[in-house]
Amino acid sequence: MAVKARETLESKQISITTLGILMVVVVGYTFLYNQFANTLEDYRLKTIVGVISLVIMMGGFLISLRYITTIYEMVITHDRLIIDRKIFFWKKTVLEVKIEDIKKILPIEEAKKVEGQTRNFTLTNMDGKRKYMVQYETQGKICSAKIQCTGKFIDTLKKLVKI
Repeated sequence: MAVKARETLESKQISITTLGILMVVVVGYTFLYNQFANTLEDYRLKTIVGVISLVIMMGGFLISLRYITTIYEMVITHDRLIIDRKIFFWKKTVLEVKIEDIKKILPIEEAKKVEGQTRNFTLTNMDGKRKYMVQYETQGKICSAKIQCTGKFIDTLKKLVKI
C-alpha cells in the first residue's frame, strides 16, 4: 500500500482572546459558586453543590482540552483515503473511503446537502489550508466529509479520482 500523499492538520495555538474569554468564564463561575455556597447553611448541601460544581468545571476543561489538542492525519494511498484523529496519544481511524467510491470533491462554498451522513474533519481557519467537501457513496447513499488541506493534497486526490 503505497502512500501517494500525506497531510497533518493540527490546531493552532490558542489565541489571547480565547484565553481571556476562558479566564473570564472560570473567574465568573468561581465567583458565582462562592456567592451561592456562602448562602448555604447545611454542610451536606454545601458539599453536594461543591462536588457538582467541580464535576462541571472538570468536564468543561476536558471538553475544551479535547478540541484544543485534536490532530487529523490524512493519507491517500493508491486505493483509499484514510483519516485518523489523534487526541494526545489516542489514535483512531475515523474515515476510510475507497477512491472508487468518491463521486465529487468540491470547495466547501459550492457544496450542497447530501442525503447521507455529513462528517466534519476541519479545524479553525488556517493559512494555506482550504476546506473541501468530499462526497462518496456508501451503502447506496451519498455521504460527505468536510476536510481541510493544502492544494497539493487535494490535487493528488483529484488525480486519483479522475475529476
